[in-house]
Amino acid sequence: MRILIVCGGTGGHIFPACSLAHELKRRGRSDIVFIIDESAKTAEIVKDAGFTFEALKVPKMPYGLSAKWPSFFIRFLTARAKAERMIDELSPDVVVSFGAYISGPVVTTAKAARKKILIHEQNVTLGRANRLFLKDADRACFSFNNALLGGGDKYVFTGNPIRESLLKDFKTITRAEARSRLGLARNKKTLMVLGGSRGASAINSILVDMARDFKELDKDMVQVIHITGENDLEQVVRTYDKCRITHYARSFCERMGMLYKAADLIICRCGATTIAEICLFGIPAIFIPYPGAGCHQLENADFVAGWGGAIVHKQKDVVPEDLKTQILNLIRDDNKLKEMSAAMRPLARADATLRLADAVGRLVDA
Repeated sequence: MRILIVCGGTGGHIFPACSLAHELKRRGRSDIVFIIDESAKTAEIVKDAGFTFEALKVPKMPYGLSAKWPSFFIRFLTARAKAERMIDELSPDVVVSFGAYISGPVVTTAKAARKKILIHEQNVTLGRANRLFLKDADRACFSFNNALLGGGDKYVFTGNPIRESLLKDFKTITRAEARSRLGLARNKKTLMVLGGSRGASAINSILVDMARDFKELDKDMVQVIHITGENDLEQVVRTYDKCRITHYARSFCERMGMLYKAADLIICRCGATTIAEICLFGIPAIFIPYPGAGCHQLENADFVAGWGGAIVHKQKDVVPEDLKTQILNLIRDDNKLKEMSAAMRPLARADATLRLADAVGRLVDA
């Protein structure tokens, strides 16, 4: 019984997919193959996780009226032909798709070959690929318990799978221990800044501007954990050093669970995986959604804010001085932080990987 997992190259796709694959393997479903994009980083993550993969180059679908559509269709048909060869050679019994543009040729081929199909949607609203394939899927699993869920066995609320390393840190590390390991003070409120797996230069720039205006009293009260992405680390570190702000800054961190444990408040994008993780840790959030990608992040952010766990700012509307005031007001208000943390926790699904593996297993055995 072979299970084929297809996913895009961002952390929001690849990490949940690998979490699912590990759980399926633990359950004896050892014949698992990935189809991924040709990104070297994606290949490295899947290889390090111990799974085999096939690489497929797929064009991104243009938005709206665009001169790119003719070339897109030509390249899509080329990808579809390669996907047909893959499906024929791999002969999967079930195809699990996490969406993204790479799923297009694979899922359409699988449907034509009468393979069982399960799709998983990480965001509050369906992405374009999953929206196209919802009707044809045998199972549709969702990260958010919202209006997307239909009736019957086809639609399943699973939550979004979380990396096992994060679950372990959530259960075993205390806040004091996390701060000590990071070289941070135990008694300062800790602001975490996170741009996602690839960083966010706009958020980095806002925090740099804000840090320059911190008064001495602010510096005595607040310390910062900042994951910058590859491009902005040097500038961010230089600013914090010059302003004498206690910080832990890195371009990337494998041990995100320890960082989450240390944080009192987070400023971040609103990718579905990030939201799943910070809801688990119950971290109050100030969301600055990425303005592209079909507004998925804004919809994710608004959903969480509706529960009271987050504040949302559109990137174009952020004023560093106003943001600094809001952060300091929250940092000083323990009761508000506790309220927001309590509102975050009901959205967490620590058993999301198990639920999704159950859904795959039922489809495999049907």
